[in-house]
Amino acid sequence: MKKAFLYLSVVALVGTLSCKKEVTENKIKTDSVTVITDSVKTDKKTTAIDPDPNDTIPATQYGINSSSLKTANLVRSTLQKLFKEDLEKKWINETSRKFIFFEYDLNDDGKKEILVGLTGSYFCGSGGCTQYILDNQGNVISKFTVADSPVIINTHKSSGWKDLIIYSAGKNRLVQFNGKKYPSNPSLQAEFNMIPGDDLPRALNFINEPYPWFLF
Repeated sequence: MKKAFLYLSVVALVGTLSCKKEVTENKIKTDSVTVITDSVKTDKKTTAIDPDPNDTIPATQYGINSSSLKTANLVRSTLQKLFKEDLEKKWINETSRKFIFFEYDLNDDGKKEILVGLTGSYFCGSGGCTQYILDNQGNVISKFTVADSPVIINTHKSSGWKDLIIYSAGKNRLVQFNGKKYPSNPSLQAEFNMIPGDDLPRALNFINEPYPWFLF
């Protein structure tokens, strides 16, 4: 009897340990699935949205100051209001309905202004193209004609705003804020005779940097 009782006790103990082991293994498997699921969710959240799916540039290569969809929508709304009549009459062809932008704080107030570059026959001529500077609400601060890209942002300030170096009519021009806005025709401004430093920010530099083009 004693041997039989001892045998039954050992069998019961082994069975209990086997059950615990099975439960533990199941829990490990369950936890493993949870970790994998979380990993997949994280990957989806970090996937970059391509602002210009019509080109071959990967979404991750665009600059942070030139690819925000929120800013693009703001600029689009402003341009649609500015050229409402011409758009309705279809005077602006599809090639001319494209724009690029670059966000930069020009007056160090903690809010980025938006430099906007336009293209196409409606906005460009032999001397350059039309460009705008908007505030962060989409209001026009300045408009430039015959302005080429890139727009170089200098460290020196005039009336609290950074000077701009804009290539216009075959020369680099020094374009300075006058207290209310930047002058509209860079070709009439003084020539900038020095070579701009490589460390200076270059806005709308779509020839040398990946920029998405947006339609308005």
